[in-house]
Amino acid sequence: MNNSLREARLKKGWSQQQLADFSGLSLSTIQRAESGKPIRIDSIQRLCECLQQTPEKLGLIRSDDQSQYTRSHTLHSLHPDQMDDILSSDYLSILENDIKNRWTLYHTGGANLAYEGLNTLINHINKCVYRTHGDDLYPRALTLLSMSYQLQGSILGDMMKYTEAHLAHRKALLIAQKLFDPELISAALVREGITLNQREFPKDAITNFKRALETVKHLGYATLEGYILQALSEAQAKLQQSRESWHSISLAEKALESQSSTAEKSLTRFNHASLTAQKGVNAMLLNEYKRAIELIDKSLTSYNPTLIRGRARLFAQKAEAYFKLGIIDACVDNLKNAYALAQSAGSNKVMDKVKAQYRNLTHSKWRKDRYVTELKNMIGE
Repeated sequence: MNNSLREARLKKGWSQQQLADFSGLSLSTIQRAESGKPIRIDSIQRLCECLQQTPEKLGLIRSDDQSQYTRSHTLHSLHPDQMDDILSSDYLSILENDIKNRWTLYHTGGANLAYEGLNTLINHINKCVYRTHGDDLYPRALTLLSMSYQLQGSILGDMMKYTEAHLAHRKALLIAQKLFDPELISAALVREGITLNQREFPKDAITNFKRALETVKHLGYATLEGYILQALSEAQAKLQQSRESWHSISLAEKALESQSSTAEKSLTRFNHASLTAQKGVNAMLLNEYKRAIELIDKSLTSYNPTLIRGRARLFAQKAEAYFKLGIIDACVDNLKNAYALAQSAGSNKVMDKVKAQYRNLTHSKWRKDRYVTELKNMIGE
């Protein structure tokens, strides 16, 4: 048994499945590691990054493994100026895994961890792009750079650093256009559109979403297309375009029923649970409060519990619906859940939404209610 790894996981308060999700590894790999069986070098690196411990402290390296690990770790940490002879497909694979892992961390509530060192990594990838110019690895390096900027823009948007977020999204789009890659172009457009929608610019967001849809139309990217339609429906709901919003949802359902005929690399998340959740959010925006609560509750039963950012947002939306219905105890309970999850995820956007809803409560007839006082104590207003 590897008690060191198990104790490090439990110290974080994570289950084996959560560690698997946060590290981008399979549950079976975590179980194998905790049982004391050997795992791959790249898996060791992911666990070390996720738990912020050395492989020795996690009990993942034996003395006879040390030289192999050191060689791999040196490759991972090497500065691009030193890698004339070793810049290879394997090296890019390590960087690709790093970015993929950071996307997972972002979605599962580790936005701060995902952002830590990201600027340095992007500079690193930029130098890889320069060094691979003119050879077969160049498109891969550019793709990786675009996905890195998309991640940077998404995290900065959630932090409400919108000027920096849009700059990152613009860079991602320009790189995708340089590659003439419709999937990357579309992904960059939709992610900037989501940031625009977060800023309450739904008209501008819709322009991005429609451009994104047109870019991948009939190309077989069903997951990406569904993701765009889902985002489009919310912007339309914000503009009280009820018919258009539910039509976009209907098209998204059709995309969900079909399977992507083209392999997708844009790392979008679109499934039955996310679509049901989106229906609830849209119902809330369209003033259908009881329907919103029913749909959000339904989505939460199947929503991946490790997707902390998304769950925080859903609790905040449900709280607003209860407020509109005058059910204040349920409103505050959901605001508490939203705030706790948003704090864990580092989502300034959701925390700001909770605080805004608290201010609405302080100007309502329920301002002296004990539930409101409890919320004040929690959020420190």
